Amino acid sequence: MKRVFLSHSSADKGFYIENVVKNLTKLIGPDKFIYDAKTFEEGQETAQEITRWLENTEIFVLFISDTALDSEWVKKEILEAKDLLDKNELSKIYPIIIDNSITHEDPRIPDWLRRTYNIRYISQSGVAARKIHNRLIEVIWEKHPNIKQKSTLFVGRNSLINNIEERMDSYEKSIPTTLIASGLKDIGRRSLLRRSLIKSSLISESYHMPSISLDAHQSIEDFILFLNDIGHELDEKTNLITLSQNEKVKIAVRMLKELKSSKDILLIIDEGAIVSPTRKINDWFITLNNKLSEEYIGMTMCVVSKYRTNFNDLSKAESIHSIHVPELTVNERNGLFTRYSRLLELHLGKEDNRFVTTFFSGLPTEIIFIADYIKSNSIEQLKRNTAIITDFSDSRVSNIISYYDGNNEAHNLLSLIATFDFVSYSMLNEIIADSEEYHMLIEEFLTKGICENLGINNEYLCLNSAIKNYIQRQKLDLDEEFKKSLEKHVKAFVDNYDETADKDVSDIFFSLRKAIIGNHNIDNRFLIPSHYLKSMKELYDKRDKDQDVVNLADRILNNEEFMDAHIAREIRFFLCSSLARLKDERFKMEVQKIKGPEHSFLFGFYYRHVGRDTDAINSLLKALEERPNFGRAKRELVLVYNNIEEYDKALNLAKDNYESNKNNEYHIQAYFQCLSYGKSEKLTLEEKRERVKTLLSDIKRIDSEKAKSMSLVMNIQYKVYFDEDLLTAEQLIEDMAYLYPKDIFVLLSTFDVYEKLNNLNKMKEILEKIRSLHGNHKSKYHRDYLKSLAVVKAAEGNITEAENLLKKINISENGKSILKHKIDKYSNKKKMDIN
Repeated sequence: MKRVFLSHSSADKGFYIENVVKNLTKLIGPDKFIYDAKTFEEGQETAQEITRWLENTEIFVLFISDTALDSEWVKKEILEAKDLLDKNELSKIYPIIIDNSITHEDPRIPDWLRRTYNIRYISQSGVAARKIHNRLIEVIWEKHPNIKQKSTLFVGRNSLINNIEERMDSYEKSIPTTLIASGLKDIGRRSLLRRSLIKSSLISESYHMPSISLDAHQSIEDFILFLNDIGHELDEKTNLITLSQNEKVKIAVRMLKELKSSKDILLIIDEGAIVSPTRKINDWFITLNNKLSEEYIGMTMCVVSKYRTNFNDLSKAESIHSIHVPELTVNERNGLFTRYSRLLELHLGKEDNRFVTTFFSGLPTEIIFIADYIKSNSIEQLKRNTAIITDFSDSRVSNIISYYDGNNEAHNLLSLIATFDFVSYSMLNEIIADSEEYHMLIEEFLTKGICENLGINNEYLCLNSAIKNYIQRQKLDLDEEFKKSLEKHVKAFVDNYDETADKDVSDIFFSLRKAIIGNHNIDNRFLIPSHYLKSMKELYDKRDKDQDVVNLADRILNNEEFMDAHIAREIRFFLCSSLARLKDERFKMEVQKIKGPEHSFLFGFYYRHVGRDTDAINSLLKALEERPNFGRAKRELVLVYNNIEEYDKALNLAKDNYESNKNNEYHIQAYFQCLSYGKSEKLTLEEKRERVKTLLSDIKRIDSEKAKSMSLVMNIQYKVYFDEDLLTAEQLIEDMAYLYPKDIFVLLSTFDVYEKLNNLNKMKEILEKIRSLHGNHKSKYHRDYLKSLAVVKAAEGNITEAENLLKKINISENGKSILKHKIDKYSNKKKMDIN
């Protein structure tokens, strides 16, 4: 195995070389470079050993400083490297000046080095590590052209590339400082930006852009901290939380000018921080780009955005150019498949090619996946199982994860990584220790695209966002040993939080979030708004921590004047949502500070929790009138309609929600309820039955505990309402219901079956379980308890008591009509028994 040799003076270790080594270790591992403190055994650093290592070197990196030029060891290494280069036994020599007192004209630098190489000063060790990484890629490509061909494979997108080139070459406008490519994940946004920059001669094919990731809960403070993390230093005394937005923009401009002076272009993976779900470009990012444009520093950032930009925002910032990346055209799909198949040396006939390409949906990753599948298996096997193609987009995540069914170590590791937004290898190693199995799984996850690398030198690890969402929905328990390690780590962080200079940004973000959730007292100068926002979201999702969410919101909103308006709005949204769940009157005051459709939505959310269903419906309909595609409002409205048993009104909305995401168990269940209980005649019984069977199949594929309990309820209801098979429904209850003793929907469906079987004793038994959980009037399922109580009273013959309960229960007229029908049934039976 060939390596990178780091030639340097020992006097330069502390201030520069050790940081380069740290970055290279994260990127390529400690075995792929030669550095005396790591590679040579103590007392064994001999001239012969240096010669032996040089003979196994691919790239010779020379760190030039005043002390290095006077070092006899370094001089000897330079001579031996030149000799190996002349004999073609060394691929590259890469000299870097690391001492600002030295220039390339220093007479101590050999003439052949000065004549042959463009030697320049690189002040930041992180930048130097990245340059070494790029040289290594070049060497690998020279020796293995097939790897280069796969890495640089690009087909089509000509109109998009021409669009970017025209903007770059425009005489009427200055060169943009940022390019934004929006579109679906895996649609090819990053590849398109790279190809455009290469065609514009802004980067080389082997150039590796430093990358950061920002989500919808992050803002300019996080952006600055990430720039600091990739080597563009922030004064450690800076307290971002008390600086104005303009002051923060000035800091970001300075850091980006440093990045540009290193001939770097920053890649930002944007999940909503820069371009919001409403297509608005964040104000701070527009201001930042306008300031950069005034400095005439040229192309500085590339953004791959989850959301498409708004044209009006672009008109305010000529320094930003945006394009939307659609799916590949039919010709582009065929072209990519043909060229990649050629690289894999697949020999498919015209008929086989035509057969495969007709299934493609337009995702480049889908095409690569299918070609790799054929290479690993065969075209015949693919033809026998074409679902491999059609399921790729819809069920990609579950198909990938199902490979690890029964593998506890894989599930443990996935749960651990999903705990973080992103995590450094050093922090991950601290938790998993020296486990060979976990290290092998990480490599496997990277290979399969389950995980991705981030950072200057890919020193951070994160889960693919779709896979992370899937893992979090499964609510897999974190391994107890991992829990203990994380708790110990956070405690140590809190005890020494003023020593953050030595910690990486992933550690700081994670540990501060956990410290906030744990209510530890942390100095405000170490905190930024997104830390609070992410902590609030985590607490909010627990569903029983609403008061903690309120407390956090109150604390951070004291500094609202210094915050990005978008982040402040998100924090206030969580504040209002928690106040609504707490049924706190303060909600009505706080919600006045939120405008537009979100204001109407929040009132609908509040009214549902306080039992004012009609007002909830009116508010949600108003929100949808203001924003017709407001998905959250649609979901909430379906929930309200179903709660008041207005299933036919919910039907179309539930269908839309389900079809927008067929892997969401809540959408599946809501649509199932509408089909099962609704009286609409738009569908025949058989049409309903077929759709319901599809829903039962969909819910079965989801591996979360919640989905499993929903699946049981749905199967019970299917037997009752479609097969009219009460005995099988009862058997399902006896076999499975004990697994979910506190699930209200399991209890209610069980009660429903026993009512239809006229089993009063079992009805009373289930009623007692419901009472113990939801007998308190503050429970949001208290109405379900009262409805069940009224049915039991009627079944016992206490008709008057049942009717009095009916009058008191706060439910819709339709719900009252259904309950009255049940009570009347028992009243008539009682009269018949008397007669």
